[in-house]
Amino acid sequence: MRLHRAVSVAAAAAALSLLPVTAQAAPAVEQDVPAGVSVTVEKKSDKEIRSYWTKERLRKAAANPAPMPRPKKAPAATSQQDRVPLANPADLSAASVQPVDSALVQPTAAAATEISISQEVPYPTLPQYSMVGRLFYKQPDGSDHSCSAAVIVSDNRNTLWTAGHCVHMGDGSGEAGWNNMLEFIPGYRDGSGPYGSWTIKSKVANNEWMDSSDFEDSDYAAVVLNDHPTWGKLQDNVGAFGYTFTENLTDHSEVFAAGYPGEGFNRTDLNAERMMYCYGDTVDAFSWNPLDDRMSMDCDMGRGASGGPLVEGKNSSDPRIIGAISHHETDDAGKRTNDDLFSSEHDSKAANTMSAANAIS
Repeated sequence: MRLHRAVSVAAAAAALSLLPVTAQAAPAVEQDVPAGVSVTVEKKSDKEIRSYWTKERLRKAAANPAPMPRPKKAPAATSQQDRVPLANPADLSAASVQPVDSALVQPTAAAATEISISQEVPYPTLPQYSMVGRLFYKQPDGSDHSCSAAVIVSDNRNTLWTAGHCVHMGDGSGEAGWNNMLEFIPGYRDGSGPYGSWTIKSKVANNEWMDSSDFEDSDYAAVVLNDHPTWGKLQDNVGAFGYTFTENLTDHSEVFAAGYPGEGFNRTDLNAERMMYCYGDTVDAFSWNPLDDRMSMDCDMGRGASGGPLVEGKNSSDPRIIGAISHHETDDAGKRTNDDLFSSEHDSKAANTMSAANAIS
């Protein structure tokens, strides 16, 4: 069953707080976690998380989007750290799925021309847009922030793909560095959640991000969600993007990048309340460096768009995530220098992160 549209965040929070929630034991972490990946279980229940996100907290977190990692300049070819060998170097891919209620699926728009100056999405409740939403979370220091995220097809039908810096501080603090109390609102717009909200169950991140904020190779993460107390699986309600994670593949055509930027390159009109998008091609960000396979595309979105998906084939029957919005370049004063937007390479390490998420029921 699809959810009713035009439900305000405040109204949804108030209504859901009255719903009975069956007590559940904390889910066990899958023992056979792929190499180079860490998994942790959220300590708070669905009910506790929903109670935490009051209207006022949501408002403040929406106005406080997560800052992006800000490398000052392109790395030298010799600066790349040695990588941890992986037990499972295989590529991983999956096709997208549409919502269960196919009667409500509407046709996708015609292919767009290249768009590097981000524009507001025209219909935030259509499936290809409602798979993207706002991710709210509490940092270890107690402050509330927000990022962007997208529903990714998974065995548990309840998984998001986002940036690593939206899930873990990346400061080498291990378990103490995880962000907590995550809540996802698909199709978020101006404080409204047309499909309600889902809360976190488990988080999965790459160890290289957690240990050293490696934005070149590992600024991505998976978030597994609780079932909604009334509507069940998120993927069944809004659908999910497929994905293609593979080695040394940086060049993609007609890529759709979406998120909730609160700032942008030479922009003063962005407030992180509306889903924005860019459209164009991705390329090898530093083709002269064989050890750096980041993707880049021309897009002016900044802080707040972190974790938003890079999707190839949005206007096809099988749109797939090939990256996640991660960072841009700045000068010594911290000012953004161009409209290049970067994603970490999504290779076998991203595949291992996704495999770990798939193992969580």
